[in-house]
Amino acid sequence: MQLKLSPFRTAIALTATLSILSPVTVIAGDEDKAIDMSQLTCAEFLDLGRMEKMMSLVWYSGWSAETKGDFIFTPDRGAMSERKDSLEGACENSQDDLVLNQLQIWTN
Repeated sequence: MQLKLSPFRTAIALTATLSILSPVTVIAGDEDKAIDMSQLTCAEFLDLGRMEKMMSLVWYSGWSAETKGDFIFTPDRGAMSERKDSLEGACENSQDDLVLNQLQIWTN
């Protein structure tokens, strides 16, 4: 029996595979500023500009979803705002810790 995937499902599977294999960096703002998302501290996250912070939130949301096997992304501005507020609050209390260590706040 041969498994047939639609082009959309194939693209999603390929994107997921590439994201796992690719380096853990995000280009933020200008081309000279690469952020290693696995080593970003809360203090550094809090110091990011608005656009870099939102890009980071999207990246962390994807990373968090992937670790749970959830591949559905709903671009809901209200939900992202809540995630931003909760992550900023957690980081305010743990500025020397890594942002990755604070993501458990999203696993309600």
